[in-house]
Amino acid sequence: MLTLAFDTSSPVLTVAIGDGERIITETTTWLPRGHMAKLLPAIDGLLKDAGLTVQDVEAVIIGSGPGSYTGLRIGMVIARTLAQLLKVPILGISSLDAIAQRNIKEGALICPVVDAKRGEVYAAFYRSAGDTVNRFTNFKAIAPDALAELLQLEGYERVIFAGDGLKLYSDVLVQVLGDKAKLAPEDDWWPLASDLINVARPRIRARDFDELYQLAPIYVRLSQAEEIWEKRHRG
Repeated sequence: MLTLAFDTSSPVLTVAIGDGERIITETTTWLPRGHMAKLLPAIDGLLKDAGLTVQDVEAVIIGSGPGSYTGLRIGMVIARTLAQLLKVPILGISSLDAIAQRNIKEGALICPVVDAKRGEVYAAFYRSAGDTVNRFTNFKAIAPDALAELLQLEGYERVIFAGDGLKLYSDVLVQVLGDKAKLAPEDDWWPLASDLINVARPRIRARDFDELYQLAPIYVRLSQAEEIWEKRHRG
């Protein structure tokens, strides 16, 4: 099944095309702003370079977050629109799942830490499961010192951290966990589209796709603007 995957939840714009067990091609661009303007040209260019057209796409995979609120909305709207126009199935894969997949290590706990603003990170816990990862916690928005203390309390021997939250909070994590904390290189901090495809393969084989009109971004919490609105209108 020819799959088109992309993620707009981070400052990296990433698009990939896969077929069965193979990643055909991928493009990754540093893009802190401008996902709306750049995503469709990036998809079109990647398909052309592979000798394909959008009509060859048989499924759409979208990185569903958590991450940038604006980026998530842009990616989800475009993914749903493409799936609807092409009449193909759609599958949402957490962007944290993709980060964990990129940093899979046998015997280690994997903990993506994505900057959630307001002094928090988005995080979840993963273990390797063969050639993919198994998430065994819910997504959470948590202060980095509270996250480190929770991991210390649980007694994990080795924790692989990856994500742009390390740019802000790596010192906090290392201070609490010491040499148990292993920090991924910056190249492995981002959710890449090829990793979305790798995570999605078991669900694709099982034909376990999402309902188009029910699929939504994973926000974890309200945006700051939404929280202010709720406080003003509560009661």
